[in-house]
Amino acid sequence: MLFSRLIGFSQGIEFRSGSWEEIKEIAQKENKLIFLDAYTSWCGPCKWMEKNTFLDAQVGDFYNKNVIAFKQDMEKGEGPMLSKKFGVTQYPTYMFIDSKENVVHKGQGAKQPDVFIEFGKQALDPKLRLEGLKEQYKEGKRDPEFIRRYLFALRDAGENGREVLAWYFNYMSDENMLTSENYEVIKKLASNPYSKKFIFLEKNRSKYEQLVGKDEVKKTLYEAYNVMLVMAMYSGDTAQWERAKERARTSGFEDASLLITKVSIYYYNQYKQWDAYVKTINDYISNYEVSAGDMGYYALQVAKNESITGKDQLHMALNWVNKSIGMESNYRNNHAKAALLLKMGKQKQALKTAENALLLATDEEKQKEYTKPTFDLIEKIKAQKN
Repeated sequence: MLFSRLIGFSQGIEFRSGSWEEIKEIAQKENKLIFLDAYTSWCGPCKWMEKNTFLDAQVGDFYNKNVIAFKQDMEKGEGPMLSKKFGVTQYPTYMFIDSKENVVHKGQGAKQPDVFIEFGKQALDPKLRLEGLKEQYKEGKRDPEFIRRYLFALRDAGENGREVLAWYFNYMSDENMLTSENYEVIKKLASNPYSKKFIFLEKNRSKYEQLVGKDEVKKTLYEAYNVMLVMAMYSGDTAQWERAKERARTSGFEDASLLITKVSIYYYNQYKQWDAYVKTINDYISNYEVSAGDMGYYALQVAKNESITGKDQLHMALNWVNKSIGMESNYRNNHAKAALLLKMGKQKQALKTAENALLLATDEEKQKEYTKPTFDLIEKIKAQKN
C-alpha cells in the first residue's frame, strides 16, 4: 500500500493520511501508538491547535518520532464511525490508541506546546498514562501525589472523577490542604463557590496567598464567582440568579459588586428588561473604571435598540458617549453619538457628528467598510429632512 503524509507543514506534526485500517497497519508495523486528533471544521480550539501547537518544531520532533499521528474530521468520511467507536463528544479530543484499538491515554482542549509534549510523554509511560493510572487506583494505590496526578488526568480526559476527589478530600486534613499542590486541586477541581473546599480556600485566603501569591488567588476567586454568576444568568431560574448574586455579595471578595454589575448587564439584556439594563450600565459607568470603547459600545446599543425610547434613558446614554469622546474621540464613539442624537430627534447635531465621525475614521476602518453604517445614517438624516 502507498501511504502519504499530509502536506502543508514546514515543521511540526506530520499527520499520516489513509484509511483507519491503513493507519492501524502502520502502527502495528512500526510498533507505535496511534495519536488521533479528533476535530471538526467549526471548532475554535481545533483551529488554534492547527495554527499553533501542531506547527511547533519541538512538538513535531516528539510526536513524529514516537507515534503515528492521524487526524480526522469527526463529521466527515470515517469520522462518524470513529466518533461512535471511541465515544467522542467534545472537540478537540486527543487519543493515544494501541493497535488493538484500546485508548490508553486521552485529553481535550487547546494546549500550549510544552503542555502538549508533556501530555505525549505521559501517554508513552504505562505508569503515567490514563489507563495505567486507572489500573493502579484499582489495585489500591492511594498516596496523595498519585491521586492528584490521577485526578488531573481524569479531568483532562473529560471523565468523571467525583468519587476519587471525594475520597481525596476526606483523606486530607485541613492542615494538609494548605499546600500549593492542593491549591491547584481546589482551583481546577472544586472551584464551585458553593463547594466546601472552595469555602475553605476563602477562609484561608491569606495562607494560600503566601503559597502562590495574592494575584493568583484573586484571579481564581474572580473566575469562580464569574462562572457561577454567568451560569445562573443562563439558567433562566430567577431563584438561582438571586442566590448566585447573594453568594457573591456576601463572599467578602473585593470585586464582587463589580462582577455582579457586569453580569447583570448581560442578564437584563438577555431577558429584555430594558429599564434595568440602562440603569445598570449607568451604575457601572458611574461607579467603576470603564474604557472609552466600552462606553461608546453601550451607547450604540441603546441607540440601536428599538425598545429603549425613554427620554431619561437616551440622555443617560448620551452622557456615556460624551464621556467616552472626552477620553478619546474616534470614529466609533462619534458614530454612536450621531445615532443617539438622531434617535432623540436632533437631526442637525446628528448630521454634524456623523460627518465628524467619518473624518476620524482610520484607513483600516475605511478599507474594511466599517464606516458604512455612518453613510447609511447620513442618508437617513437627509431623508428625514426632506
